[in-house]
Amino acid sequence: MKIVYLYSGTGKYAGTGSFEWNSPRLGDTHKFILFKAQEMDERHDIAAIHELNEYGFGEIVIGAGKPIAVESLNDPQMQVFQSHYEGALSNGSSLAWYP
Repeated sequence: MKIVYLYSGTGKYAGTGSFEWNSPRLGDTHKFILFKAQEMDERHDIAAIHELNEYGFGEIVIGAGKPIAVESLNDPQMQVFQSHYEGALSNGSSLAWYP
């Protein structure tokens, strides 16, 4: 069973990622939350940094990963993250970034 972990932090968008997505402007630094599906219920900071590199981020500073409390997505203020949770389960990861 996959578990979705959240990794929050900051990074500079270098534009060299492997994914095509609605990315930030080249060279801008942003806060983010990475939603990462994992097989094991333990944080994997190095794997999270690698995934963030795939999105095109460098100069990454992340906090300790933690599993998402799935029931929190029922809160109306948290429903915006439901698509990221589902994206992580189906695609392995999803990234929310903030200006």
